[in-house]
Amino acid sequence: MMNYKSYFLSGLVLTQFISVGVLQAELPDLSKMNILFLCPEDWSAAAIGAYGNEQVKTPNLDEFAKTGTLFTKAYCQNPVCNPSRSSFNTGLRSDTTRVFSNADKFQEVIPDWATTIGETLKSHPIKTYMIGKLFHHNWDAIVQSSAYDGMLKYGKQEGYKGRVVEYSIPKGTPPNPLKTWTYTSDLDWDAKMIEAMKVRKELWANAVKGSEQWEEGRSVFQSLSAELIGDSGDIEERNPDGVKARVVANLIREHAESGEQFFITYGSSRPHTPLIAPKKYFDLYDPSILELTEARKELDQDIPSVAKRHGRNWDIFKIREETPEQAQAAIHAYYACASFIDDQIGLMLEALEESGQADNTIVILTSDHGFHLGEHGMWSKISLFEQATRVPMIVRIPGVTDGATCGEIVELVDLYPTLCDMLGLELPHEKLEGISFLPLVETTDLAWKKAAFTLCRQGKHLGRSIRTKSHRYTEWIDYADRDDDHAIVRFTELYHIDFDELEQVNLANRIEYAPKRRELAELLSEGWESALPPVN
Repeated sequence: MMNYKSYFLSGLVLTQFISVGVLQAELPDLSKMNILFLCPEDWSAAAIGAYGNEQVKTPNLDEFAKTGTLFTKAYCQNPVCNPSRSSFNTGLRSDTTRVFSNADKFQEVIPDWATTIGETLKSHPIKTYMIGKLFHHNWDAIVQSSAYDGMLKYGKQEGYKGRVVEYSIPKGTPPNPLKTWTYTSDLDWDAKMIEAMKVRKELWANAVKGSEQWEEGRSVFQSLSAELIGDSGDIEERNPDGVKARVVANLIREHAESGEQFFITYGSSRPHTPLIAPKKYFDLYDPSILELTEARKELDQDIPSVAKRHGRNWDIFKIREETPEQAQAAIHAYYACASFIDDQIGLMLEALEESGQADNTIVILTSDHGFHLGEHGMWSKISLFEQATRVPMIVRIPGVTDGATCGEIVELVDLYPTLCDMLGLELPHEKLEGISFLPLVETTDLAWKKAAFTLCRQGKHLGRSIRTKSHRYTEWIDYADRDDDHAIVRFTELYHIDFDELEQVNLANRIEYAPKRRELAELLSEGWESALPPVN
């Protein structure tokens, strides 16, 4: 018997393609194509040239977007690394995974019946590789990585049975005096960072989150990280993200020779803090001319303090109030990191072209969440504003995409069923909480989701937010009441984004917006299934 979601997906795909005079059968056989999945960490869509930023330099992604479909309204389900990655790797939302923060251990809290993308791909004759960060931290690394045929080995992974992909430093590469990954061109600072990480590890070894030892460990690391903005003191061949890209490029060439189909993930650490990159990427910019955000916190109207609770990022600033020059320096560093990763993406895309596999490889670019660069006084990701919840999403399918832009709403939780759809795989179970957006990749103007759903924990409060095409509505409840159908709403937010793109005027308490507030509150209460596309 076909389950609800399988029926919904198959019916939707068929009827929608028929409606535009194109049958699915006319599309290339995607099930035999390779897939390259690119997921840089903390990359704001607003920090990519193809998304309209005229200051950041991302030429490789800009050219890539001209051959793909660029989604302007793609959203994460939780603007925090661990919850977001747990969500899109399982196709489930945070309420279901039970991963609400970076402290929640994925494998300990997810339902027994949940599966990951890698586990589902095991049913397909495709070689799978996890290069870099796909899950968060190394918790349960064996369980998480065991589904993949190969991975780049960092540290001990005892028990892993797959292929360990090695990396050899190219001949002629300048030496690394500390014989480790450098963080700065100043070796004294590098030594201090190494020592700080050691101290932090010792303090955290037996500490409880929030304890004096835990806070001290965090403070030690953040204090140094805030001062390590700038030149990383290394070159791409030695930088971890550069190493990952070169491993991926080598795997691409290897599979061109073998003819084996592949699924390769590339997860970079940048532009996550610390905001460091090889010097040449800082040299691309003049920080004195970089524009600061127009969404200054003093212009915010009626926004509850809980919405900006995690606004300060002590990995960037050791002070509470940055000067304009310090803000420009932080933006400069973030853009330099973005340009660095853009070059690594260019290297991998070049390998596809040179090996003759560009015409047989689907490429997907996204991120786990966005990042604030001073908007509302925030330098972080943990918020329910557009800067943190919106992610880049660019999909290139050879012979299908041609540089179109799609303004329909998609979510990261949709990635799992979309990959299944591309490869012709049965959905692993009927409980996936996303839907395939493959129809939108080819036909961008289909009627699609009414809203994206995102939640975020801020201390003792839990925020639940929906983003429609024109509005954002958010409710904040007590975190302890997250499972209570009758939880009391403590704070609300409503933004009319058509007129207030930067979400600075909270309309939730204005009488004239009461009907819209009730409408969106009802949609939020009904949940994500109520926002699914219509079935024709």
